[in-house]
Amino acid sequence: MGSGPINLVVMRHGESETNAANIFTGLDDPPLSVRGRDEAAQVAHRLGLAGLIPARIFRSPAIRVGETVAIVEQVLGIGDTPTTSLPALNERDYGALTGRNKEEAASEFGADQVRRWRRAYTDTPPQGESLRDTAARVLAAYVHIILPAVMAGGTTLVVSHGNTLRALCMALDGLTPAQVESFHLLTGATIHYTLSATTAIVGRSVLA
Repeated sequence: MGSGPINLVVMRHGESETNAANIFTGLDDPPLSVRGRDEAAQVAHRLGLAGLIPARIFRSPAIRVGETVAIVEQVLGIGDTPTTSLPALNERDYGALTGRNKEEAASEFGADQVRRWRRAYTDTPPQGESLRDTAARVLAAYVHIILPAVMAGGTTLVVSHGNTLRALCMALDGLTPAQVESFHLLTGATIHYTLSATTAIVGRSVLA
């Protein structure tokens, strides 16, 4: 284990074109919107001001995440940072809702049902994943791959998706299934965790 601060920064990618169009994205692979590229640059500047220069990066394989990481690296001048792409960090699979406009889905299935599919811990969209399903793969990757790297010290940046990070933050923040329903990460949202030598979370702050 390295000496000095042990920092974990989790970041949702910038706004994608389907986010902007109010569409269920899931495993679809759109690029960032103009706003999304700006959000990524703003987060990078905040990381720099906070002295949180990544020593390593873990990311989802999605295009919108790759573009976000590239912008962060460019702004911070860290293009040679070791970066690992993990399929376990992919967005939640929205199944039959993927590619559908959210308002149209609410009209077809009912607003309350769609809200449950989106926000509840165990409710599963047709042919898709629940947040609990997403948590199972995300937390396995965190414990076995990401956390050992985090404990080497310095700053570890994890760039992923809204629901993927909801599942991870649920564990890091000790949220209950009821509490996670109201936990939401906007595009570009970034949270800084400080860990102790025992891997316990000893500090938390919102950067964006």
